[in-house]
Amino acid sequence: MAIISILGGGMTKVLNVLRLPGWSVGARLLLINGLLMVALLVVTVIAWRALSAQSRAMAELALISKAARYHQDADTIHANLRADVNAALVSSTLSADERSTVADSMAENAKDFRRDLLALEHFELAPDLVETETKVRTLADTFLARAMDIGPLALRDSKAAQALLPELRAAGDALDAGMLRQTAAFTEHITQATNDATRAEANAKRWLIAAGILTSVAVAMLVAWLSRSIRYSLRRVRDVAVTISEGNLAVRNVVASQDELGQLGQAINTMADHLNEVIGRLRTEADRDAFGTQLVEALDMADTEEEAYRVLARAMKVISNDLPTELLLADSSRAHLERATQHPDAGAPGCDVQSPFSCMAVRRGNPVIFPDSEALNACSRLRGRPCGAVSAVCVPVSFMGRSLGVLHTSGPAGKPPTSRQVAQLTTLGIQAGARIGTVRAFNSTQRKATTDSLTGLSNRRSAEERVRHLNSEGNSFALVLADLDHFKRLNDLRGHAAGDQALRLFAETVRLSLRNGDMGARWGGEEFVLILPQSSASQAQEVVDRLRAKLAENLLAGSIPAFTASFGISDTTMSPRFEQLLKMADEALYCAKESGRDRVMIAGHHVSAAPTARRAVEHPAAPDLSLIASAE
Repeated sequence: MAIISILGGGMTKVLNVLRLPGWSVGARLLLINGLLMVALLVVTVIAWRALSAQSRAMAELALISKAARYHQDADTIHANLRADVNAALVSSTLSADERSTVADSMAENAKDFRRDLLALEHFELAPDLVETETKVRTLADTFLARAMDIGPLALRDSKAAQALLPELRAAGDALDAGMLRQTAAFTEHITQATNDATRAEANAKRWLIAAGILTSVAVAMLVAWLSRSIRYSLRRVRDVAVTISEGNLAVRNVVASQDELGQLGQAINTMADHLNEVIGRLRTEADRDAFGTQLVEALDMADTEEEAYRVLARAMKVISNDLPTELLLADSSRAHLERATQHPDAGAPGCDVQSPFSCMAVRRGNPVIFPDSEALNACSRLRGRPCGAVSAVCVPVSFMGRSLGVLHTSGPAGKPPTSRQVAQLTTLGIQAGARIGTVRAFNSTQRKATTDSLTGLSNRRSAEERVRHLNSEGNSFALVLADLDHFKRLNDLRGHAAGDQALRLFAETVRLSLRNGDMGARWGGEEFVLILPQSSASQAQEVVDRLRAKLAENLLAGSIPAFTASFGISDTTMSPRFEQLLKMADEALYCAKESGRDRVMIAGHHVSAAPTARRAVEHPAAPDLSLIASAE
């Protein structure tokens, strides 16, 4: 047992030594390369002579084969040239383009034939091959001379060319015979060169096989030994790499040396660190994208600015529970910033910037981060706050390149919001600008489509739409037609500017006199219509009386020349049809005009006279009843 233990310990020591633990991977690979170089040197010396012989034989074979190819090409071109001459002889049946093609082919083939024959002169061939080549070249010159005389002549005059055809055939037959003799000579030399190359190749193979077997066995044993030692050294690094690949990024290699193995272990450790960083960034980006997606979906459901502000306040809380945040938006003049919303719990940081372009973030068009308000390059509006020094992030809010305001948040000095929070604040600013700008643009478009540009009241289309809606729901209402008295005279005496001022003053008086739910609209020219839901004619008269009193009061306080208005009233108890109500109110208005103006008349409360046409200037504009008719 003791002997076995001694032998086992000795074998272990031997194996440890054979693993070359003190050798670097580079040294072991260098040893393998050295062994391979020795083996290659031995094989090279052994096979040198055989390979040299084979090389000479193959070079001779290649030279002869190349010359033979030129000979074959010349023979083929010779046949093509004869075919071109024959084609020229029958050219009388060809078109002009076809004869031109035959002439071009003849010239090209003659040129190629001379080129191949000249190329054969540059080969260092055996004397008998040189002799046959010289004879063929002489015969070829004769044939080419005949062919180039007869061919062009045949294209012009085939009958004249027929007389010279026997000379061409004789020269061609002589050239064919010479080419056959040269082909036979090339064949003989190629056969001899092939046999020599085959014998040299067989000798080289025998020597190479013998040398390869001997050196391969020796080198394979040495390489296997060195490879085993390298695999043993790399096994620990491999185990760590496998563990990392399985998702455990906390494991690391223990680097005990700075050789290649140590560098590999350090590289794997660095890779694991970078993977941790990349995964962290990806998670941050995924969180930001998820935040952006949810924010867009929430804002899409906000139809008004107030609803959008509530969504933005909730988003501020999602970004952080304790970062004071506020959204400052420009007013209608775009010259002043007002707080639109703020963090529901942490409140607003209280930025005192007055106008959009006084903010550095708005001027730059990009988010700006201030780590410390006491820094030299910090925004001056961050200094002097009751809470002391702060950090801040300012994100510009814009829509289609136009500044709307700024999103402002602050935190402790030296601890600005994290990169994730900055990214989410940037997303919040972008989406806030997009949604608020869209809502404002939509509201502006709606106002322009439904509002009279001079008075600011609803236009006739809006009034007709309101009546259609009331009729569709079966609601009762009173209808009032109003017309400014002697409006043409006011325009003629004081100018259209005074007339426009009168219209605007009357419209403002209408706005101040109506109740919630009532509607005033400019019907056309100096005529207006009032729609009073859930009102009777007598209740409408009370509203009109307030309006007349308010108009008189406004005229006393203003600089506009005094004017009055006449009114005609009807309600849905008189007729369910809008066009009938409009006609009745118009008749009442006409009666008020005929009775002296500046008064109110209810349809049916006056004595109808014979129909008399009203003056065109005071006649109400014809209504568009298409919407009303469709509802009924």
